Amino acid sequence: MTLVDRACIVAVAAIVCPLATAHAQSAEAEALFRDGRDLVKQGKLAAGCDKLAASERLETSVGTLLNLGDCREKLGRLASAWAAFRKAEAMAKRANGDDRRQAEASRRAAQLEPRLPNLEIDVPHPVEGLVVRRDGELVGQAQWNTALPIDQGSYTIVAEATGYQAWRTTVPIGFGASREVVVIPPLERLPVASSPGVAAARSPQPPIGAAVPPATPPTPGAGTWSTMRKLSVGVAAAGTVALGTGIAFGVHANALRDQANRRCPAVVCPDPEGLALNKRAQTAAARANGLYIAGGGTLAAAVVLWFVGISGETVVVPTAGDGRLGLALSGRF
Repeated sequence: MTLVDRACIVAVAAIVCPLATAHAQSAEAEALFRDGRDLVKQGKLAAGCDKLAASERLETSVGTLLNLGDCREKLGRLASAWAAFRKAEAMAKRANGDDRRQAEASRRAAQLEPRLPNLEIDVPHPVEGLVVRRDGELVGQAQWNTALPIDQGSYTIVAEATGYQAWRTTVPIGFGASREVVVIPPLERLPVASSPGVAAARSPQPPIGAAVPPATPPTPGAGTWSTMRKLSVGVAAAGTVALGTGIAFGVHANALRDQANRRCPAVVCPDPEGLALNKRAQTAAARANGLYIAGGGTLAAAVVLWFVGISGETVVVPTAGDGRLGLALSGRF
């Protein structure tokens, strides 16, 4: 190693080494900064760059940016490194008095600039609401038609707008100075579905005087809530009420019978009150039995109405005979 080479190394070290002390001040950013530098020294560049970037997001500083740029350059992310050096240069310039690190950031950025690959996304036929994304990241309209530095890798470009077919392509970006141009073609409109009214208006009409075929009656639908099914719900409710009332009369009849048995335990009862209780118990029991029968029959009719209501072709016919009045149901189910 020549004396000149040693002098260059000492000069660079004099500038870069103090960066460890010129880092962020917050505790969290400080911890991330130190972890990042340690990982870089261990050769774990990707993890170290992530730690330094996290520190810079929490609290940006010239020292953190210079170290982040150096790490990214070693990782081969030249555009990201160049951006970090340019940002460090601007911060040092605003600090007034940090000329040494400003010069270092400017020198490192200038060395990288001729080696940067660039990607240009041209939009010659923009449409209203057009959105362009690069690997999911929004590319604003101000970035269209301009070559921008970009890291090496493969990128997916997507262009989309409401009412248009989305367009996408993938472009590889290699190392070294290059300029890749992606031209977004005119987007194709999506077909518009015709409404029933428009389709009917466009259908051919028969000539005047021509025989018009009879309209085909619509096929009855199997609607869940047909008229018959709605009726069945009402009938079921009535049957439920009848059964409930019958149960109440049955309970009342049992209570009256127990009272009568307490007053007249023997077969022959001389107590008029006991006889009256027994008669009332019989009347309540008869009513309960009648309501049981009526409620059960009504619920059975509700079930029939429910299934008949499936086809929607049910006919209800009133019937009368032998002193009784009812309804006859006919249909397909």
